[in-house]
Parts: sequence; C-alpha cells; structure tokens
Amino acid sequence: MNILAPTGIGDVAWALHKVQSIRDAQDPGGTIDIHLVGGENQIDSRALDFVRRFNFVDSASMKPYNIHRDGSWFNDDGTYNYLEDGWYEFGGVRYCVLVPNAPLERGERLESWLPHYAINWDIFNEFNISGSEDEWAAQLASRMGPYCVFYPGPLNGNTEDGHNRNALWKPEDWVQLGHRIHDEYGLRIVVVGAPYDASYYQWLLGPAINGDADHWHSLIGQTNLGQLWSVTSRAKFVISYQAGVGIISTYLKTPTGIFWRGYGDSLSPTNFLSFSEKMASAWVPPSILNAGTHLPLIYGRHGVSYIMEQIKVRGWA
Repeated sequence: MNILAPTGIGDVAWALHKVQSIRDAQDPGGTIDIHLVGGENQIDSRALDFVRRFNFVDSASMKPYNIHRDGSWFNDDGTYNYLEDGWYEFGGVRYCVLVPNAPLERGERLESWLPHYAINWDIFNEFNISGSEDEWAAQLASRMGPYCVFYPGPLNGNTEDGHNRNALWKPEDWVQLGHRIHDEYGLRIVVVGAPYDASYYQWLLGPAINGDADHWHSLIGQTNLGQLWSVTSRAKFVISYQAGVGIISTYLKTPTGIFWRGYGDSLSPTNFLSFSEKMASAWVPPSILNAGTHLPLIYGRHGVSYIMEQIKVRGWA
C-alpha cells in the first residue's frame, strides 16, 4: 500500500501510529510503502532513515508531490491548507494521503484523527537502533557522567521564520538554564542537532556560553539518528525546540520539555501561520501524559525559573 505523508520526522511519526490499521483495512496482507513529500537534501534524507527503522515499514522513498490544496497554502485560522486524507493519483500511481497534522494543528487528539482506525501507541517497540549506535552512546555517557540534553534548533527557526521567530527565547536563556541545571543538579549539558543546526550554535549560542563552556558539550552534526536517540535515552531529560528530536525522545519515554509558539503569534513573518496550543500535547500517548514525562512549553511564557520548577516537581533530575 502506497502511503504519501509529510516529510518531517515528527510529522511522519504521527502518521505511522495508524498506518498498520489503515493497511489492514484497505489492503489486507499488503506492504506498507511510505513516500514522503520532499527532495534530495539533508533534512529529507534523515526523515527517510527514520522511517526505515520501523520493522513494519517495507520501503520508504521521497516523492516530489504536494499535499496542500490548490490556491493558498494557509487557512484563515492559521493552519495549513492540506489535502483531505484519502486516495489520490500522482504520476499514474495511487497513494493514500495521510496528514495527521491537519487535526493536530487545530488541537485535536491524534487518536481522534480517522477515528475508525485503531491507533497503535506502541510503534516505538518496533523502532530499530543498532547495537553499535547504542554502544557509541553508552561510551559517551561513561565519559560524560550525568547529563541532560538541549536541542536549540536551527538558526532560521530561532530568528526569522519558525516557532522561536524573533528570538522570544534567546541564547542567554539557554546559557542561564544550563548554568542553573549544572549548579543545582551537577549535570553536564549535551547539545544535539543535525549539521544544518550548527550555525545557530556556532554563531549565537556558543559565543554566549563563555565561562560556562567546561560543562557544555556539543554533538551537533556528529550523530546519526540511532546515536542521537541513544544519547537522549541516557539523559536525565531533554529540553527541545519543536522538532523531531524532542517529539521522538518523548515517545521513547525520556522526560522531555518541548517549546512551541503561542497561538495568535504567527510562525511566519509573511503569512498568518499559528497552531492551537493544544497541539503541544495532542500527539502524546495518555500513558506518557499520566507519567509526567511530557512538558509543553510556550516561547515567551515559560522561562528558566518555570522549567527549573518543573524539573524539580516532576523529579526529572
């Protein structure tokens, strides 16, 4: 069964929670062939690596198709104007288009998306991290001692166009948070990200660290996905820009705080793009919500003191 889904790691993870039940109903006994909307670049290639790590996925590829409706890409309420879920033909091939982002952006729970199909909250039991990737992280942890993980995100998303547009949360906030975590809990700060995240750390965050540099350690651009989530799984907790890093560490049951932008304050400087704040938790399994290992954060509303209070109250460190 050919499934066309959004490219982002978090986005396709949401779709994967129902692909097995959709396949079983639409094509019993068939394969699950995931096609992501995108092209040949670093971001998309990491998404393919991610999808291929699930045992129930038979193949994964990129397709240059569009999952937005003709006309404006944006709805008046600030959500994206996606195609409806269902069957479409692209290039003479039928695809089942699955876009859980549409209801999530309106704040609806993931299990309520296509409610006649069962959700499998346990898909990460079938997610593969190799022994060598896990051993790499184990050796790092042995050298580092106790640590937490920060994912600051990309330069553009922290400056011009994204959840932290106009730097509501500044490099100095990361530095202050890292200083307090180290001072109060004795943890080192491990910073993660892909190669395309390096410029924010190199140009803005790194220079702000200055005298605290001895307890910061950057792995940006140095890990594949298996190594990345092996590192986060050994962390006391993760604090993350809204992206696959924090979404998947949440699913892997590492205590994780993820920053989102408040509703009404557009992610885009040119079009009104704004998601319901309920989206921050609408994709999280009930068991993880109940365990207290998921912490939704809003840029400009939740600062260093709030995060430190939640770390203490939740017993993360």
